Amino acid sequence: MKRQEGHLKQQLSLYMDKFEEFQTTLAKSNEVFTTFRQEMEKMTKKIKKLEKETTVWRTKWENNNKALLQMAEEKTLRDKEYKGLQVKLERLEKLCRALQTERNDLNKRVEVLQCQLSGSDGTLNLTEEEYQACNSPDSSEMAEVNTIIQEGEGNQSCVPAILDQKCSTGDLENAVIASGIDSVD
Repeated sequence: MKRQEGHLKQQLSLYMDKFEEFQTTLAKSNEVFTTFRQEMEKMTKKIKKLEKETTVWRTKWENNNKALLQMAEEKTLRDKEYKGLQVKLERLEKLCRALQTERNDLNKRVEVLQCQLSGSDGTLNLTEEEYQACNSPDSSEMAEVNTIIQEGEGNQSCVPAILDQKCSTGDLENAVIASGIDSVD
């Protein structure tokens, strides 16, 4: 019995050692598990935060992409409008040059007609061709000029009415001639 008791004590001490070893391992395992759980929670929070940031950046990218497409469309429209305005500007410049040329020609014709009517031989800076063109007005033009001069001699109040009447029909040359205006500026 004593032997059996010694043997059982020995087994009991062996089991106690193994039990303590098991408890130590279990405690370490619990610590590792707790640490792992905390790290998992941190990683879950980081993942959620990154997903939110990703959503924000994706939304910003989509908005910027839409804005860029809209700006590209607006630029295309502006370019078309600019080209149209350039064409209009070129046409207006051509028209302006043509009107200036016509004005200068009409001024010279007015000078020639005034010289013819007043009987003076003042020198003009006209080419021979311009002088001939101005020197031979239509008979109807001359008749109208003579009539106006005789009726309104010294009276310039009829000039605007004649000018309005002539310009409304589109005959600018006759209006300038008929009005007796020195220059059309």
